[in-house]
Amino acid sequence: MAENNELLVFTDDLIDQLHDNAKNEVEYWDIRAGVSKGNTIEFSDEKSKQITSYLLTGCSIRTFIDGGWGFRVLKSVSKENLLKEFTKTVKLAKLSSSLCKFKYHIKEGNALAQNFKVNSKKKLADVDLSEKIELVKDHESIASNYSKLIKNTRTIYLDSHVDLIFLNAFGTKIKQELEILRLFSSVYAQNKGIIQNGTNSVGGVGGFEVMNTEKALSLSKKSSEQAIKLLNAKSPIGGSFRVILDSKLTGTFIHEALGHACEADLVLNKESILTGKIGKKIAMEDVSVVDDPRFGQGEKFDLPYELFGCYFIDEEGTPAQKTVIIRNGILRSFIHSLETASRMNVDPNGHGRANSNSSKPQVRMGFTYLEPKDWNLDEMIEDTKKGILCEDFQYGYTDPTTGNFQFKCRISTRIENGERKENLRDVSFGGMTLDVLNKISAIGNESTFNYSDGICGKGGQGIRVCDGGPYIRIDDLTVGGLN
Repeated sequence: MAENNELLVFTDDLIDQLHDNAKNEVEYWDIRAGVSKGNTIEFSDEKSKQITSYLLTGCSIRTFIDGGWGFRVLKSVSKENLLKEFTKTVKLAKLSSSLCKFKYHIKEGNALAQNFKVNSKKKLADVDLSEKIELVKDHESIASNYSKLIKNTRTIYLDSHVDLIFLNAFGTKIKQELEILRLFSSVYAQNKGIIQNGTNSVGGVGGFEVMNTEKALSLSKKSSEQAIKLLNAKSPIGGSFRVILDSKLTGTFIHEALGHACEADLVLNKESILTGKIGKKIAMEDVSVVDDPRFGQGEKFDLPYELFGCYFIDEEGTPAQKTVIIRNGILRSFIHSLETASRMNVDPNGHGRANSNSSKPQVRMGFTYLEPKDWNLDEMIEDTKKGILCEDFQYGYTDPTTGNFQFKCRISTRIENGERKENLRDVSFGGMTLDVLNKISAIGNESTFNYSDGICGKGGQGIRVCDGGPYIRIDDLTVGGLN
């Protein structure tokens, strides 16, 4: 692995000095440093809005003493500055410790020494900026020319190449080289005063091959098809229905309504409906939920890259690992950072994440999904007398403190006596998380399983994530619409 020149300052001699300076001063410390370079290309209505290239160096130092944290972000990454700022960060931890009421200690971890490099098939450095611009222009052209009813298009391409190093008090030293890409397409169609939108994205950890997959190549066409199809859809009548969710909405429910309530920092703050429920039944027996952000997930979907929400280690040096959240309806585990695991006296499970080296780690999800069972979609529909098939997520709201959630899906289909009827638009549904988990009457098989990727916001940080699952059917779900 070729090491970035900015990171050559982290020699064994410097690391030894950091360990010596920490002796008898702090219980725990870590340093994250990295150099990232990349591009953002945005077009709207086939016209360029912005083309940006960047090169950023970031570094932070974190120290811990008896319940108190110190945290500093460095502008200069040099040996002298690192040692000076380390001393200042220790003082911050001492001050924090003196002021905090709740005392705890960080669980001792194993020392890890490893270099990791993502297997990019077509490296970003080998792709000229002009080729990336042409990619965006092609998607804009496809969307704009799909129909005369298309009134607005927007396409955004983002990429980054990142060199990272992580050090901590346990003796860990991990170097990483990653490439991350994302393409976003949004299309608006209008007819007879009705305006509808189709939005899709694709992202991954890997090289430019992410943009050459079938999913990426058809992105703008899919958004255009959605927008046009919705123009002729009807708005539903509200009520209580049997509702079938596609894999994207299943993933949204699992991530938003359940997953955030499983974040241990919210549990400790008594802001989660799951506080005190480990080992208790909270869902139907067939329900099993995991978070597994380990690399290698892309192979399950025949992709030549890693999933957008996956990672090698979290921002606290804990390896990504499969965490069973619910098994057969029983709540088995929360997702943890180093701090929450120490406070709850369990092992950290690799969910201390930050969106940059200048941000503090928080408890965050990676790839969260509901495990499949044995129903196929046709069976679910045939077994539904009065219901709605809901597909694709638009936006939503969830409150992990109460479990109340409300989601709006992009397009739906009315079901009557086991048959599909007319298309519907502007369908929303909601309920209480634990109530809905116990109303799931059918869980789809492997053939209905899929995932989606996106950016999840929390505490002012946006983190790349994936969620997913099979199609599921929920009984007596409250549905609403515009009319």
